[in-house]
Amino acid sequence: MSYIRKITNSEELSKIIDLPDDLKNKKVEVIILPYEENTKTKKSHKSLQGSLKKYKNQELINEENTAWEKMVKDKYENS
Repeated sequence: MSYIRKITNSEELSKIIDLPDDLKNKKVEVIILPYEENTKTKKSHKSLQGSLKKYKNQELINEENTAWEKMVKDKYENS
């Protein structure tokens, strides 16, 4: 793979791209590499929705609405 590597004054680059303040008025190294999009390595994002479905417990799901109330009652009932 061929590339270009050059050390230059950042003022030359500021004509082409916006540079952060901490790079202005300094020597910088510029490396230019070819961009090759490879569709084989391109990852697609899959949804994890439903991946834990086999672990669900319907009885516990039904109790979720009152879980906080039960916990507070158990903890502070005799205080």
